[in-house]
Amino acid sequence: MTAAARAVAMALLFAACPSPPRDPAPPQQPPPTDAGTETGTETGTETGTETETAADAGVRPPPPRWLRGSTHVHAAPSGDSGTDVAAVVAWYEAHGYDFIVLTDHNRVTDIDAAVTGPAVRVPDTGLIVLAGIELTYNPGACDPPPPEPDGKCRIHVNGLGVTARPPGKIEWADRAATARLAMYRAALRWVGANGGLVQLNHPQWHWGMTAELLGALVADGAGLVEIANVQFARWNHGDATRPSMESLWDAVLTAGGTMWGVASDDAHDYGSGGGKYPAGGGWIMVDADRDPAAILAAMAAGRFYASTGVTLTRADVWAGALEIEVAADSPGPHVIRFIGDGRVLAEVAGSSARFLVADAPRYVRAVVERRDGARAWVQPVRAEP
Repeated sequence: MTAAARAVAMALLFAACPSPPRDPAPPQQPPPTDAGTETGTETGTETGTETETAADAGVRPPPPRWLRGSTHVHAAPSGDSGTDVAAVVAWYEAHGYDFIVLTDHNRVTDIDAAVTGPAVRVPDTGLIVLAGIELTYNPGACDPPPPEPDGKCRIHVNGLGVTARPPGKIEWADRAATARLAMYRAALRWVGANGGLVQLNHPQWHWGMTAELLGALVADGAGLVEIANVQFARWNHGDATRPSMESLWDAVLTAGGTMWGVASDDAHDYGSGGGKYPAGGGWIMVDADRDPAAILAAMAAGRFYASTGVTLTRADVWAGALEIEVAADSPGPHVIRFIGDGRVLAEVAGSSARFLVADAPRYVRAVVERRDGARAWVQPVRAEP
């Protein structure tokens, strides 16, 4: 990550996280203090006949401007999708998305030659399409090798909001490299040189990621990682001997790294029958104006949450606490877990909860799980030094 990008990310580390953009803003309310929905330590102290509460810290801002988007989308130019770009755009518009990033394999797919910068489609209304690419390299061998004899090496990195429009297929891989880190670095260099944000895609596919490698990639500028690619559930969750993507994410956060977690559909198929890699199922909700540069800046700063179905009204820091509110249209029951240093710090059954950031060991993030298994992941926050 460049020094400027890192400064932006750290300055905005107390990220707000999304809810549906079309709902009117509710009246401003003080932080929830109902018994059973507050965790951490008390924030109110008795002063004679009055109680000093977190509401005295100031007037809470209104809920953010939430936009729903997918950062990993394929169309026919990828070679492994049978759906043309226009039909892909129509599918996401019909399903209530505000933006997507078109990430075809090893190519930047253009839509409108008149649109420049980080987007390829910016209508007055309707779906914004950000320019993107999935840098895809599947070498026959790598170091460290796959842990299984029939395993595969997979280096897949998205560039989000790239400004370049190179024609045709792009040759970017360092084919002389044998180390996974060197292979990834070639992708990071291409994305950085072409003005995009780095997103690591399904890193545990064929168990290709370690905490050490992920930490090195964060140091090199990888700011986003798929913790929930819905097409690769087995690899997301880990197993008895291999870590989950959340565990790897926590290892990086515990070591002091800054990285934001993404959910994606990695869609290739858009028919009514679903297909092998169906659209929907994983997305992000971003706090931003309806503008390509604003959307990308919010992603870079972690002003979003990831979801596989749970919708949040709010997930932000207020009066020193990370506060979570589940939207009424996300049917319950829900369990809200606050996580820090890779362990559960508190767990609340209900639709709202709060945790004092100062009580977290190094950081605190939240996961909201619904009874049907759908989740929302709230980005990590840290106490001010």
